[in-house]
Amino acid sequence: MTPSLVRSLFAVGASAALTAGATAQDRVEDLLSQMTLEEKAGQMTQLTLSALSSGRQWTDTEHELNVEALRKAIVEDHVGSILNQFDAAFTPDYWREIITAVQDIATEETRLKIPVVYGVDSVHGANYVIGATIFPQNLSLAATWNPSLSTIAGEITAFETRAVGIPWNFSPVADVARQPLWSRYFETFGEDPHLVSVMAAESVKGQQQAELNVAACGKHFIAYSMPRTGKDRTPTQIGMVELLDVFAPPFQAMIDAGVDTMMINSGEINGVPVHASHEILTGLLRDRMGFEGVAVTDWEDVIKLHTMHKVADSEKEATRQAILAGIDMSMVPYKTDFADHIVELVSEGAISEERIDLSVRRILRLKDKLGLFEEPISGPEHVQHIGKQASLDASLAAAREGVVLLKNENNALPLASGAKILVTGPTADALPPVYGAWSFSWQGAEAGLYPDTPTVLDAARTQFGAANVSYVPGASFNEELDLAAVTSAAADADAIVVCLGEPPSTEGPGDILELELEPAQLALAQAAIDTGKPVVLVLIENRPRVFTQVDAGAAAVVWLGEPGPFGPQALAEVLAGTLNPSGRLPFTYPRQNGSVVTYDRKWSEGSPEVFANGPQRPLYQFGSGLAYTTFGYSGLRVTDRGDALTVEVTVANTGERAGHEVVQLYVSDEFASVTPHVHRLKGFEKVALEAGESKTITFELTKDDLSVIDRTGRKIFEPGGFGFRVGDQATRIDWGN
Repeated sequence: MTPSLVRSLFAVGASAALTAGATAQDRVEDLLSQMTLEEKAGQMTQLTLSALSSGRQWTDTEHELNVEALRKAIVEDHVGSILNQFDAAFTPDYWREIITAVQDIATEETRLKIPVVYGVDSVHGANYVIGATIFPQNLSLAATWNPSLSTIAGEITAFETRAVGIPWNFSPVADVARQPLWSRYFETFGEDPHLVSVMAAESVKGQQQAELNVAACGKHFIAYSMPRTGKDRTPTQIGMVELLDVFAPPFQAMIDAGVDTMMINSGEINGVPVHASHEILTGLLRDRMGFEGVAVTDWEDVIKLHTMHKVADSEKEATRQAILAGIDMSMVPYKTDFADHIVELVSEGAISEERIDLSVRRILRLKDKLGLFEEPISGPEHVQHIGKQASLDASLAAAREGVVLLKNENNALPLASGAKILVTGPTADALPPVYGAWSFSWQGAEAGLYPDTPTVLDAARTQFGAANVSYVPGASFNEELDLAAVTSAAADADAIVVCLGEPPSTEGPGDILELELEPAQLALAQAAIDTGKPVVLVLIENRPRVFTQVDAGAAAVVWLGEPGPFGPQALAEVLAGTLNPSGRLPFTYPRQNGSVVTYDRKWSEGSPEVFANGPQRPLYQFGSGLAYTTFGYSGLRVTDRGDALTVEVTVANTGERAGHEVVQLYVSDEFASVTPHVHRLKGFEKVALEAGESKTITFELTKDDLSVIDRTGRKIFEPGGFGFRVGDQATRIDWGN
């Protein structure tokens, strides 16, 4: 499948597309000239739906909108943006009822009739719309190493979000995952800046196709994913070189792809909260990186400059700092004091009205670009295409390509036809761990909100036959249940599938104290290994949880991450051999709790001359993954074309069945003015090969691709020696002298 999926699947043409009509070029300036200061301040204010509701949506209650509170917010307080569901997902029809109520008030009862821009976290599909297409979480999507799947997922997500009337999606996450303790690790596209850049940019391109009228939102600018303690929203200590070299590139890639909005890091960097940093929000984001869209805060983060970070002695002072730093809109999200503070600050001369106009102009331009002035809520005909079979097929394709076979000793997999299988473990017969957080509710932990899709156990019974699959829970996430029953049931099994992992969680509730899996789960895995039967460990988890003590005894290891509704089916197909796995790890799997080093380490982090215990040895390398066939490389050649390099390599399927290989190009800078990485991913391509087939893959590299951030923060190319590696092939050249 390719981009423009919405056009091909849903027959959205020029007459039916969600495209804006012609707009007067001076509409924004005309509105701005008519607005009072109070109206401008309201446009910069964003409230959550729960602040405008009388009751929440949950398994036993139905949401109730407080129409009078909504009217007051929009008409009297001039609020320009609303976000969120209230606790649980809504049906498409109810979403449209909510959005219609919002836009009717905004466009019929206010003086200037400016529509509201409504936002939601559709982070792996339209996950707050009942019946919508849910995709793998980003980490599992990144394991496909297939950028077109990120494009398609973004496109379908945007279509199904806009179909219910919501034009703003707080996605994608472009944080680079460098701290595996961090609770939002699973929301990222992995640990490598290049892989994250490609996947995030493709998501933006998919979401922001003109027919859709949806704004993507890159988040969380910047270095949010590197908290020193591993706890969410805690301080980051980071040097300028690392900030620009590791964390900035994905955001630059999204800006280059035209991302309309950016959400800001809730934490602090080197003692300065990002929401109060003019250096980062204006100097870096605007002036250096060229972002021209709307910068929105994260949840309550202006207030937290006062209450949590303690850099402002009042909420009013916090507002002044955030606006002067570069914030355009505050996700307040419960009250309108932010707008009142703006009016006071301008009246006192602490902030100029010209500075307020700058933000309001950006917000109005966003609304105009999204077609909200012509069509505040899209037509109902698009609802019928939510969860369409072709969209579900795209999610299945992503789940299939994201299965990573990490270990397969003595060809333990695939399992023989008719094999007797014992399935056990806390993630074997539960849906929430498979979907992850941001699934029908914030934490995604409420099983009663989930649709009736197969668990791993269900999928195994479908694939192998119910009579051939037995089940014993064995352990919960943190408690041994019936290890003796596992041992007993194993007597009749040919293989044991042990499903390990963690429940869904994100942000503060997802904070953990250590990476190692809970003792109860490790005890379960060991009990299965001790039976002497082949054991397949299946990892369904938010982040890499250490399981080293049982890895050696396992015959096979499969990583799923949080693959979404079709993950269990994809796993069962891999176990049976009807699917040849093609996923590759988008992160380094650590061997120990205290030895966490990314693949692109510095030489001092892995040199036997420095450390007596030798180089760092992860349990599984970044980019690793096996298939039911083998691949070989030959003919690596680098050609100097003056201002660019051409890298060519031939990859061959040397096995007996068709498969997909991810060709990965790594480059090392032999010497540099700042310490070079041992190597860095600079290109990749997923290629399908029949048995015995070979293809030559070509990569083009420019001097910009091989540049470094020097000691002053400049990105420069330094001539010298460069090494190139693809598979077992390696070569070097001197370039640029």
